[in-house]
Amino acid sequence: MLPLWSERVIAALPDSHALGRAERARWPDLAGEKFLLPQQGPGQELETLIAVKLRNTAATERTVRQDVSLDRLLSLVGAGYGALLMFEGATGVRYEGVVYHEVWDDEGPTRVPFTDFWRDANGNPALQSFLSMLREHHPDLSPKVESD
Repeated sequence: MLPLWSERVIAALPDSHALGRAERARWPDLAGEKFLLPQQGPGQELETLIAVKLRNTAATERTVRQDVSLDRLLSLVGAGYGALLMFEGATGVRYEGVVYHEVWDDEGPTRVPFTDFWRDANGNPALQSFLSMLREHHPDLSPKVESD
């Protein structure tokens, strides 16, 4: 296992939304939202995050999965069809009628860690060079555990 990086969770909302002028969105602020999520990519992880953070199944019942690209989902947000949760790395493009807000919990911005996993028995010769490249670009910043 190799910890890589973490990204903040961002809510994309219609600019006409009540939170449109707020600096951030808190999870309780999003409790009544209809969420648009991608069918592919991080959709399942974000749906799980919604269920955990909002602690109710009604939120996941209002989740609509779409098998379309991120730009199409953002167009739906701008048209007022729902809110979209995404990671901060995807916020580089601006869409008419869409505002972005960090999603906060009690500890601050909600962050999702990205980690690389592999089987020790993996005999693929490309694995070691891939892991070396990852370690070079994403050094392990996790605290070292002292052994007795």
